[in-house]
Amino acid sequence: MSRKPWPLVLGIAATLLAAGCGGGAKPEATRLVRAARFSFRAPQSWQIDRSVRGVTLTRKRGAPELLSVTVFPLARPFRPALWREAVAELDRAAAGVAAQVHGKVEARATVTVAGARARRYDLGFARNGEKLGERIVFVLRRRREYQLLCRWHAPVRGDVEAACDMLSASFRPAR
Repeated sequence: MSRKPWPLVLGIAATLLAAGCGGGAKPEATRLVRAARFSFRAPQSWQIDRSVRGVTLTRKRGAPELLSVTVFPLARPFRPALWREAVAELDRAAAGVAAQVHGKVEARATVTVAGARARRYDLGFARNGEKLGERIVFVLRRRREYQLLCRWHAPVRGDVEAACDMLSASFRPAR
């Protein structure tokens, strides 16, 4: 009577699969951050500060790594038909932010956030001798501009990049 090796092969395959998919660092637990005008997911361990205009999360007090959402009023309601004009204005605003921090816009793109077009900018700059990277995503809805911001030590983004991606993917403006 010959034994089939399938149980052994499947056991080895399952062990290898488990080692490759989660054998490293566990993903950090997340939480839902809610504010009056929006919500998003963020790492559970990050410290949260709230203001009238938004929410900022930091890995630890005083560290440059952060996530934030800030809400600004628009003078006129935004309509998707105005996208081309909005992009030109947002490109100028991003260049202005980069100039203020003596940095440069390293990348720009139109992306989808909360089911609609948004504009994303990656900036590079130095502060107190540290190289930093910053991603700003502008989300325009009706009479509000939502500014999603992430900051990290450059060039390595690591888990901050994952948190930044989570912010953009989970962001929801209030109805």
